[in-house]
Amino acid sequence: MAAPHPANPVTTRSELSASLASIIAAASRGLYELLFAETERAFARIIPGVASRVLMRSGGAWREWSALNAGQDRFAVALPEDSLGWDRVRRHDSILFVPISIGAICVVVDGGVEGVEASDDLDILRQCVELALQNCELQRIASQNLDEVQSLQRVATRMLKSHDISEILLNITQEAKRLLDSDICGVLLREGDEVVMRRCVGNHSVETASLRMKPGQGLAGRVLEHREPASVEDYIASETISRDFFHLAQVEMVRSALAAPLLDRAEVIGVLEVWRRRPSTFTQMDSSRLVALANLASIAIENANLYTSQRSMVDELARANEALNQRYDAVRNLSSLTQSLLQMLLQGGGLAAIVASASSFLETDVAILDQNLQVRAWGGSGNTTAVLPAMASALGSVGASRSADRLDLGEQDGCWVVQPLLIEGEPLGWVLGRADRRGFDVTELAVAQVVMVAALYQLEQRAASRARAETIDALVWDIIQGDEAAQASAIDRAAENKIELTGPMRLFICELGPSRVGGSDRSASAVRRQITQVISDAKPSSMERIRAITLRGLTVAIICSDEPLDDAERWADRLARTLMDELAGRLVLVGGSSRCAEARGLTVAYRESLIALDVVRQLGRSGAVVYDRAGVVGMLLSLRHEAGMQRFLELNLGDLLREKQRDVLLETLRAFFDTNCSQEAAAQRLGVHRKTISYRLDKVAELTGLDLSTHDDRLVADLSLYVYRLLAGQRT
Repeated sequence: MAAPHPANPVTTRSELSASLASIIAAASRGLYELLFAETERAFARIIPGVASRVLMRSGGAWREWSALNAGQDRFAVALPEDSLGWDRVRRHDSILFVPISIGAICVVVDGGVEGVEASDDLDILRQCVELALQNCELQRIASQNLDEVQSLQRVATRMLKSHDISEILLNITQEAKRLLDSDICGVLLREGDEVVMRRCVGNHSVETASLRMKPGQGLAGRVLEHREPASVEDYIASETISRDFFHLAQVEMVRSALAAPLLDRAEVIGVLEVWRRRPSTFTQMDSSRLVALANLASIAIENANLYTSQRSMVDELARANEALNQRYDAVRNLSSLTQSLLQMLLQGGGLAAIVASASSFLETDVAILDQNLQVRAWGGSGNTTAVLPAMASALGSVGASRSADRLDLGEQDGCWVVQPLLIEGEPLGWVLGRADRRGFDVTELAVAQVVMVAALYQLEQRAASRARAETIDALVWDIIQGDEAAQASAIDRAAENKIELTGPMRLFICELGPSRVGGSDRSASAVRRQITQVISDAKPSSMERIRAITLRGLTVAIICSDEPLDDAERWADRLARTLMDELAGRLVLVGGSSRCAEARGLTVAYRESLIALDVVRQLGRSGAVVYDRAGVVGMLLSLRHEAGMQRFLELNLGDLLREKQRDVLLETLRAFFDTNCSQEAAAQRLGVHRKTISYRLDKVAELTGLDLSTHDDRLVADLSLYVYRLLAGQRT
């Protein structure tokens, strides 16, 4: 058993003074490492043959000061938990515990201290070390405060001058990492309900650089939730934060952390956080430094956002101003274009001139197409053959839109602006402009001007056509319906209006019934234009020309050159079918007259056409009948009035009634019918030879054009004789 050490048995006053002088010298320099080394040597001098160590409380354990940065638990010294309150020199097991700063710093002496007791020398040394620590701490604080002020000044200068968020975040992370002696530093900015890592320095894992934390998750989530700084001494062992990111803390070997909120007014816009890879305790001063840096970062971020917003507004205003200037120039140019087009219209320019002017303005192709995609006017390169197929295919998908649309015809044919050309709601075609030189917007506006002026041109043409049509309508109806004076005047005026009424003609009357359920019900002008187009399309190639087309209500009168009966009948049938197809839902009746030699005979032709209409009306469906082929029904309907009877006789017996031997021939014909068409019996009744009867009947056939060997012509001849006798009896 070792003998107890007397109080300072080998230490002289000079040695104690020398040790104290070394400690004071180290403290005056403010170097903790030197102070702790001199303290350990001083205790070794006072108590010979022992080993002394300076311990510091860190990470929940007593650790040798020289091993604090190692961050490993194997450097911890096992002392009772109540050692935090030991305030005087005392032995514990095989060591001597000397408190320097209660619960924070101590000196342990081991290796034969069983007989060492408290002494004045030990107490003097302890107090000297304590004072030296306080002096060193004051110097450290002063130095750190100066360094902190300088750092904050540097950071503020760099960050407040910068308007780049990335540069601001880089500066703040680097300064925070240095100023707080940390290993990792990161800035997380708020995105919705989360904070997302925007800049990180010192990290080992990629996952750290892309952290996302919700309120309550990890230390940053805790700061986001409570809006105040927070710290942990041992990240893995802490029970104050969630365990969501413990696996990442292990990867990064993180032990302690400190975080502060980035505040914009009262709202948290992010979190500034530092991590250390060693057990440590962040002091209130550390927290104050991080808060100061966080406040600077908040101000810098807000300034950068304001600058970006202001710059964006300035750029937007510049773009808006440029757009307005371009728009103004475009409107001014378009105004000039509109005036030019209207002036051209007033001077009698047609669609070709309108399109050429627009094409010159746009410096590209402009076209007007009709409903059948036929070119009505084209200005520009004139290469219509190559682009029309693609244009026709694309126009099929445009539909009946009233607004401008875009046609992308591929790289070769380019992009076109297309707008429908409508008159009184009726589509007439399209106006197109290639959008390559002036851009889509300007081309769209120019095309709209062309549409407007082209519509005015079409309305002008339509008004002129309507006025001429109304004049022709009045003339034609006076010719076919008027009295002798009105007819004579109308015939004279027809020549002035270039209506040719010389030579043989035929008159056709088309009667359109009301719209059926589900049929179209358009304006009279639209129906008139369609009927006119259909009639023109139905014109047979063998006809010389249609003389006139006129419309009154839904009754159409057509005067055309005479053709053989079969051709006229086929044309009437085709006309009825075409009108029925085009005017879906309407009943279409067509009645044609017989041959009319001159204009004055058109009144008779009109009555014949009405008779033919009466005949086709009996069918109860759409159809066509020519008077010459009206048959017995036509004959019967024509006999309703004396005028009809006269016309009937003229048509069937005209030349016979003007023959000198009229009475003999009529008597023979009557006898032939009364004897059941027997020439032998007729000869006996009249007391003449049979050959005489045959001769007379041949003469009748020659004069009337009737074939008395057929039943129909015999019926016509027999009925004509009865009408003749009836009218002859009325005259006597």
